[in-house]
Amino acid sequence: MAFRRSTGPDPTPVASFSWHNAPITSVEWHPSEDSIFAASGADDQTTIWDLAVEQDTDEAGMDDTPEGGKDIPPQLLFQHLGQKDVKELHWHPQIPGVIISTALDGFNIYKTFNV
Repeated sequence: MAFRRSTGPDPTPVASFSWHNAPITSVEWHPSEDSIFAASGADDQTTIWDLAVEQDTDEAGMDDTPEGGKDIPPQLLFQHLGQKDVKELHWHPQIPGVIISTALDGFNIYKTFNV
């Protein structure tokens, strides 16, 4: 997933994340937080990202990845697993932090505590 600034003939990435391991099926920006968006993918996961978060270099031990583990980007706020073939997601327009996602096996409604 890469976000590009479109100034000039050669756009440059503002941010790039390697997390979803299949095509992205839906992306939607948070209705009131400019730096937060949600993404769903054909890898059966829905994620919430905050582009304003930066790695704190003073955090002790945060750079250590457990054996067999995956580096988790600091911008990744939430990961929802369990739906099959996620196609679409939307933020609820009136309830902050609530996302509705649709998939082959139904739809989920969930609210995260950190958004």
